[in-house]
Amino acid sequence: MRKTFWLIAIITAPTLLSACAPVVIGAAGAVAADEAIEQKKGGDGLF
Repeated sequence: MRKTFWLIAIITAPTLLSACAPVVIGAAGAVAADEAIEQKKGGDGLF
């Protein structure tokens, strides 16, 4: 049973991680843009 679980986990992990990658990258881009606007214009930035 444990070997089956780990086999399934190893097979599905890249699929789940790659599916979340655009969300993580998009969020990081939004944070970077917000910080850049804060540095340039002051205040609260975009969000």
